[in-house]
Amino acid sequence: MSDLSAGAEALDHLDERVQRLGATLVELGWDQALHRLADEMPDAREQLRHVGSMTETAANTVLNLVDATQPACQLAARERAALARHIDSLLATPNLSPDEARAALADAAAQLHAGTQLAAAVADTLTSIMLAQDFQDLSGQVINKVVGIISHTEEQLQRLLAQSEGRASPAAPPTLLAGPQVPAKAVAQSEVDDLLASMGF
Repeated sequence: MSDLSAGAEALDHLDERVQRLGATLVELGWDQALHRLADEMPDAREQLRHVGSMTETAANTVLNLVDATQPACQLAARERAALARHIDSLLATPNLSPDEARAALADAAAQLHAGTQLAAAVADTLTSIMLAQDFQDLSGQVINKVVGIISHTEEQLQRLLAQSEGRASPAAPPTLLAGPQVPAKAVAQSEVDDLLASMGF
């Protein structure tokens, strides 16, 4: 038998197996379930991408706000330290003139006014940082939906494998109320990072 004949026979054999598998899936009613799962996967993928995009946007916003605020805070710290040293030196002066005292008070008042403005600006920045985290409620809902899709997919595949192997279908896991994670069951941050990395985030 030539290689071409052997190849054609192998393709015919494979085609027959595929047809038999398709017929078996139809008989078991799994064709519709698999179609439904195939339709759900792209939606889950896009929703995870959306969560990744929202997370990246929020992280960049926070970093930009911090970078923009740090120079003013650092300058204020240097000016306050210089003012404190100047006042300390004046306090140590035995014969402090009224003009020197008046100038030191004026400098201190100016810095206090500047400090009030800086405090208001920092408060605005903190508010902006807080608002940048508003994606978490939506991302939590999206992640919960994706987890539901994955759980449903796992259950369907386990039943399909069980039926194909002649085993009893595994019982569906009981529905549990969501509650706070205890340390023994909490998911480590490294596990979350690994999962997101495997998905391309």
